[in-house]
Amino acid sequence: MAQDYLKEKEVKKKSAVKVVWLLVVLGVAFIAVLGKFAFSGNLNVFNGLPDSDDAYTVAKEYIGPTVLSSNVDFSDSEYKFAKKSDSVYVIKSFYTTKDNSGDKVKTNFTITLKYNGGHAESLKNWTMLNLDQD
Repeated sequence: MAQDYLKEKEVKKKSAVKVVWLLVVLGVAFIAVLGKFAFSGNLNVFNGLPDSDDAYTVAKEYIGPTVLSSNVDFSDSEYKFAKKSDSVYVIKSFYTTKDNSGDKVKTNFTITLKYNGGHAESLKNWTMLNLDQD
């Protein structure tokens, strides 16, 4: 009986030492992550959802390559903005281009974008769901 007790005590001691080492490793990892944020100066990990200006800026990046003209002027002050859900945005606006004769051509568009998270300014963090131009 005394040997069983000593064996159990030895097994528990080994388990406790393993747990202590695991806690030390996790503590060091936690301190390393805290240090990374402290020294990077970027403590704002979550910026929240994008605002209308962020969504409109990304919309222009999606629409730009679809326009045949190289001279495109977006109406930065006259866009309409709506949210379908927390991360789905609808932008209605227009852009003007010049045709071959130099006349301005106005094109209305409606674009639906889904924000996937991350920095709102980055195009890779958005998905275009729909684009209508007329």
